[in-house]
Amino acid sequence: MEFIGGQPSEDINAEVIKVWYRCGKCKHSALLTLSPASQMKKKRAVAINRELCTPYAKEKIFSVGENIYHSEWDDVGKVVRKDKMSNGIHSIVVTFEKFGERKLLENIQA
Repeated sequence: MEFIGGQPSEDINAEVIKVWYRCGKCKHSALLTLSPASQMKKKRAVAINRELCTPYAKEKIFSVGENIYHSEWDDVGKVVRKDKMSNGIHSIVVTFEKFGERKLLENIQA
């Protein structure tokens, strides 16, 4: 998604920001509302110590709240959710410091 523009909220005291984004593939535009709480959440993120992280491998099993290090991306993140896809493959949702939220595979047997 690419940033198109923004507009201030109608309520001066609310400090809610509305921004337009456009999909790079289908060119669909969407108006998103960003609250100050979501902006502060991004700023309050605590740096994760790389030495204390578990290295990511698709063969491993992770738990929610576990810190992981992805060597290919050279980034650290925290597991926020575990999912099971319709085809039975397990996945984890990780919030990385550089790359944001990403879905990764886990428990894949070769």
